[in-house]
Amino acid sequence: MPDHIPPAEKARTIAHMNKDHRADMRAILAYFPAVPPVPSPFPYDNQTKPGDEASDTDTDPLMTDISLTSFTLTLPPRAGGTSHVVAFDPPLASWAERRARLVEMTRVARAAAGGGSPSSASSSSPHGLVVGGGDSAAGTTADGGGVAGEQRGTAVRVTSYVPPRVPYDVAVFGGVVFYFACFALVQAGYFADGGVLAREVVRFFPGGAAGFRWLVRAIFVPVLGIHLTETWWLERSRLRAHGVRRGSGVWWLWVGSVFFEGVMAFKRFDLLVARLRREQTRKGQ
Repeated sequence: MPDHIPPAEKARTIAHMNKDHRADMRAILAYFPAVPPVPSPFPYDNQTKPGDEASDTDTDPLMTDISLTSFTLTLPPRAGGTSHVVAFDPPLASWAERRARLVEMTRVARAAAGGGSPSSASSSSPHGLVVGGGDSAAGTTADGGGVAGEQRGTAVRVTSYVPPRVPYDVAVFGGVVFYFACFALVQAGYFADGGVLAREVVRFFPGGAAGFRWLVRAIFVPVLGIHLTETWWLERSRLRAHGVRRGSGVWWLWVGSVFFEGVMAFKRFDLLVARLRREQTRKGQ
């Protein structure tokens, strides 16, 4: 079994991982056992506290060493500054195997954190640890051999927000905002009998002001429950899986959007992912 690691290739691999895949290494460190153990809590999704403007580079680990049996990840000073050794289990049969193994470890770690089943066909990291051949975006990366695997992956990292654009998106968003505004006005007494708003409601609502107040209040809990569930599911099934850092500006935009829009935000997010995936594929050709 060849056990020699070319120093230049090792240096390029470490430099490439630290340049393009620090969030992937965070996912690995959060899931796989390390020596010494990682201090708890160590968040997979790099959650931030209110007012904490830490960037990814303030908290994501750096690769400082790699061999056929393990690799060492070191946390930046803001995250503790400690070094942790993660084992290759089993050890690599050869230096070339590092490519597929790092991709597989990233995929398993992200799947365990909400990115899908470990056995799914998607087998790349959202940060470009793409499974396949090609240039630096798809296999033969800047490390001289590439952190790559056996087939082209499809996962991507989302770093932007797409606002409502088509009329139906805008209509759904506006309708939900209108409902919550009506609920707030009802609770504040603006639809009390004899008031201006109550008189206007009588003109178009069959049940009159009393019926309007009853309906708005009756559906509040179901509407709120549905929209909170949709918000949770977008975060669980989409945002976390595609590397959107919890608490970031992009995260808040998507969360706020799905709360008011529901399924329309899911559609836009999926369209964005599909577009990014096509761009990633073209770069790999």
